[in-house]
Amino acid sequence: MKTVIVCAFDTYFDRVTLLKNYYMEKGNEVLVISSSFSHRNKSKVHESMADILIACREYKKNLSVNRLRNHMEFAKGARKELETVKPDVIHCLIPCNSLAKELALYKKEYPCILYFDLIDLWPETMPIKQFKNAFPFTIWKNLRDDYLKYADKVYVECDLYKEVLKNDRYTTLYFARNEKPMNTKPVLRENVISLAYLGSVNHIIDIDLIESFLVACSKYKKVEFHLIGDGESKQELIHRMEKQNIKFVDHGQIFDQKRKQAIFDICHYGFNVMKDSVVVGLTMKSLDYMCAGLPLINTIQGDTKKLCNQRNIGFHVTKDTVEEIAFNVCSISNEDNRMQRQNIKDVYCQYFTVESFNQTLEGK
Repeated sequence: MKTVIVCAFDTYFDRVTLLKNYYMEKGNEVLVISSSFSHRNKSKVHESMADILIACREYKKNLSVNRLRNHMEFAKGARKELETVKPDVIHCLIPCNSLAKELALYKKEYPCILYFDLIDLWPETMPIKQFKNAFPFTIWKNLRDDYLKYADKVYVECDLYKEVLKNDRYTTLYFARNEKPMNTKPVLRENVISLAYLGSVNHIIDIDLIESFLVACSKYKKVEFHLIGDGESKQELIHRMEKQNIKFVDHGQIFDQKRKQAIFDICHYGFNVMKDSVVVGLTMKSLDYMCAGLPLINTIQGDTKKLCNQRNIGFHVTKDTVEEIAFNVCSISNEDNRMQRQNIKDVYCQYFTVESFNQTLEGK
């Protein structure tokens, strides 16, 4: 069996690696098709795990005509390469939305097993609430929705997407990580509340909520804020911390698990917050927090909200409950915090390991 994994975005190569390993363990010959442009670094790709790179134009802004043209070029280029390779199985990660149309048309001409794997919903997950149901965003959305029916199976990265797409028949394939939780002993101070933010500080992160929550916490305890990451809005976040006299520690970008764990072990909670206009049920950063045993301050709807409420892995917060949750966070005992830390590790081991990922692909 020849299997091709199609993925335009290097930001999702962790998932591609899991898929490639799974199909190779099944005895398949596996090829990966990806883009010549790094969406993470906004530059040409120099090294890649991909076997075939599709030449695509560069762009700088995430919301731009050039980005959409980049996506169309990739989708058409991927279809052309598939016509040469002629695989038995195609596992296609979406976005780009245009991939759904191009691969559905490919399957009509070249019969094969086709899996669509929805790892993001555009325009639903974009912070453009007032425009999502207007032209031209409806055309963009329909590029995906009108062609999903041609797949042999549709995977979604969280349960919330099944609700948004109004189809319970889709299969939830959660993101997973190779890392296992480490045996650590957190050192939590009683008179200081320490909170962390991991990842890119970009246009979909709710900086307003982070600021208001830290200010609310400062009414009860000294506050310390740890940032692990970078991003286009990082300087704005730093400016706000300085303006509010919040003690701020900028760790920069860290990818090593042990180094991140050392920071998480002195923090009480991790911020898992996006603007309320963003439709997403799970984030990659939440898996980092879970694996590290760091409870959440969460605004993500759907799956993560349910886990917070049902499994006691942190606190779900809205703009209306900032003061209440900040008081609860500052009042919780270290013993209860440690219980939440164990709970969130248990959730990670149950849903977000390689083993659970592979079992879902097996249909178990």
